[in-house]
Parts: sequence; C-alpha cells; structure tokens
Amino acid sequence: MPHELALPLFDKPPTLPAEAFAREGRKRKQKRFEEEFAFQCRAFKLPPPIEQYYFAKSLGRRFTADFAWPQYRLLVEVQGGIFRPGGGAHSHPLNVERDIEKAQYIALLGLMLLPITPKNLKSGLAIELTQRILVLRGWRPNTGFNATSAPDRCELRIRD
Repeated sequence: MPHELALPLFDKPPTLPAEAFAREGRKRKQKRFEEEFAFQCRAFKLPPPIEQYYFAKSLGRRFTADFAWPQYRLLVEVQGGIFRPGGGAHSHPLNVERDIEKAQYIALLGLMLLPITPKNLKSGLAIELTQRILVLRGWRPNTGFNATSAPDRCELRIRD
C-alpha cells in the first residue's frame, strides 16, 4: 500500500519565496512613502498626525487611515503602487469596492479624505494641500505660513 502524504488544506497555495520577497519590497516602498509624508509634516510644523488611525468602530466597522487629524476631521491616505502591473492595493479591481465602502463611511462620519500619490509627495503638492486643508479647518500655524493667504477651494491650482 503506497504511503500517502497528508497535506494541510490551504485557502490558496503557499507563497513562493520570490513572491513573498516581491510583496515585502512593495510594503517597504509603501512604508517609505508614508515615512516621507510624516517627515514633511514635521518639517512644515504641522500638528502631529496620528498614524494608522482606526475609525468607524462606532458604526460596526474598522478601517484605518495612514494619517489622521481627528480634531480637524482630516484623513490622509498614501496611494502607493497605483501604476504597478496587475494593480496595487488601491487600484486592484477586488479592492476598489473596499475603498468605496471606506469612503462612504468617511462621508457618513463627516470626515474629509485626502488621497495622495508618491508623485504628490515628490512635488510638494501633498504637504501643501494638507497644510491648506488644515488651515481651512481651523488650524493656525505659529510661523512660516500666512493663513490669510491660503486660497479658497476655487483658486487652488493643481500642478502637473
């Protein structure tokens, strides 16, 4: 009688080392973008954000935002990997519904979501928009930024 190996049942096949390495590389890259945004927040003397902020628990859901300023009702999400072949975490078809549901709960809670891309980080647009939104929502910086010069939403120019 031949000996049969009892294999454990998996929901999906085990990850190959190359796949695991690639996934870890993407996570490190995403983390690097988040670290860059946190650095820019400190450099521009913004109020300290809460990183990996959990919200919507009171509604029976649990979502996280990369950065949050609860007192100003602002959430920031770094959208990394959007141009990756096959889709990144925020562009893959299976995750689009999850992001839509998250946005619906953000609206229900009366929060504002500012999605930013790595391109926005590199150009300085991400920190500029964050700073302007915080000013519009009541934050008053100590120095370096004239709150009265922040344009209203109609005047905001978007760089290429």
